[in-house]
Amino acid sequence: MSLAPSTAPAAALPRRVVVRVPWGWLTFLVVAALLVQAALYAVAAYAPPDVTLGIVQKVFYFHVGGAFAMLLCLVGASLAGLVDLVTPSPRMDALGRSLIETGLAFSWIVLTSGPLWARKSWGAWWTWEPRLTLTLLVMLIALAVLAVRDLSQGEVGRRVGAAMAVLAGPIAWLIHVAVQKWGGTHPQVIQGGGVQSPEMRVAFWISVLALLMFAAVLVVVRYRGLRLEQRVLALRLDLSARDLRRARAAH
Repeated sequence: MSLAPSTAPAAALPRRVVVRVPWGWLTFLVVAALLVQAALYAVAAYAPPDVTLGIVQKVFYFHVGGAFAMLLCLVGASLAGLVDLVTPSPRMDALGRSLIETGLAFSWIVLTSGPLWARKSWGAWWTWEPRLTLTLLVMLIALAVLAVRDLSQGEVGRRVGAAMAVLAGPIAWLIHVAVQKWGGTHPQVIQGGGVQSPEMRVAFWISVLALLMFAAVLVVVRYRGLRLEQRVLALRLDLSARDLRRARAAH
């Protein structure tokens, strides 16, 4: 009986797949979730109701934080659109789109929570004062940017959308200074003493930080999704080009 080693091919071992846990991203998500829970508790149970407006005043904790997130996202989308116009890149395109979409979501929060407060404070759901009008205008610009991007999927739609997104930055700055520049009935929450007691201040800043973190989570999630879409599209185009070359070579 021969003891020579067998020359038959060994069975292929399964390839090891290394799964990397994104600990930094998971930590960020956990911190954001805890902040949101802390904000809900602070607003509902810790901060006292306003003496004049009552419990309706608690809407402003989310209204103001949502406005901060909206302004930052729209300014970021404006800068990303400007950079993408000068030096086009898929990364900047995805960043700009994720920022404009998140800014649009928070503009809805601002324009739906604001009238709840305004009805109790001003006696009217809506007034065409400068800050409200500019907020509505910037929301319509964000909607127009996304409409252009969806209707025209090519390079032209991308560049037109980026150019329109650039307009969101200056308008966001005008929203911030509208009351000082042109007056209006919109109250000055921070400078005007709208946050009265220490408990209100704690709940206010926790809510602002929580909504900013939540906005950052939305931007990152949407950005990662758009980058995956771009990679899948690039792979499809590459495979189509290979199939076309093979078909030509066969003929």
